[in-house]
Amino acid sequence: MTTALMVALLMVGSLGPNGFPEIKGTESSLHDNRQEAERLWELAITAKGGRERLYAVNNLQISIREKVWYKFRRVPYIEEDLYVFPNKFWEWNDQKTTIFGFSLEMYNQDRAINLWYTDHGKGAHMGRPFDLVHGKAALIRLYDVQLRYFMETKWVKPIPISVHKAKLGRNSVDIVQTIVKGYPTKDGNDEERIAFALDQKTHLPLKVIYYTVTFGKKYSGGIPLSDYVDVAGIQMPSKVYDLRSIYQINVDYDEQILVRDPNVEAGIKQWSKK
Repeated sequence: MTTALMVALLMVGSLGPNGFPEIKGTESSLHDNRQEAERLWELAITAKGGRERLYAVNNLQISIREKVWYKFRRVPYIEEDLYVFPNKFWEWNDQKTTIFGFSLEMYNQDRAINLWYTDHGKGAHMGRPFDLVHGKAALIRLYDVQLRYFMETKWVKPIPISVHKAKLGRNSVDIVQTIVKGYPTKDGNDEERIAFALDQKTHLPLKVIYYTVTFGKKYSGGIPLSDYVDVAGIQMPSKVYDLRSIYQINVDYDEQILVRDPNVEAGIKQWSKK
């Protein structure tokens, strides 16, 4: 999903020095809490479809054809994405009737290519996106996609460290805090703290929660997931934010779209292998 729909930040109360809500107790109780977090994580992985299926995922194709509110009216939102793990993607995002306009981005880490075609109604532009993460900003999107849709893959393996119970709307959830090693960060540590709000009945994630510090204040923001469907034996959220998505896993694709410059004339389905 494009940066136009990234996390909205919401202030939270008591956050510890690592950005997580503080879990207090004796060394023994903290150990028990971590074991409970690990147990709940395993239940979630099983609910998703099992580690074997998750680790067999090599790529994900997403199609979105929706309408969103913009200036008091419903306007088209069109997106077509291909993520080839662990380090390539192609994203077509059409919001021409809004300030976001049209964009087509391609990233291929193996070839050190990251090109972004944009058109906001005042002429098209081709260039490289801004990168404030030591040349790894595009990789963040690939990490986020794997966390959001699969929780765990053979490339991205969150480590559960604590858990606490909470309410998410009407749902009772277990907030499992994890550390994701390798996740690109501005400080160069490449380790991020990310939490998952797991439904206590289904154990499926209802939200992926990120933590940040802005101007000395600590915030958290979540990406809501809902309406799960089975896709190739894996439970996938058919709604992310309020956008309904259609998925294909391990598709045959045209490898040229991850080598050549973004080509608008080739159309929205150019990722598909002919």
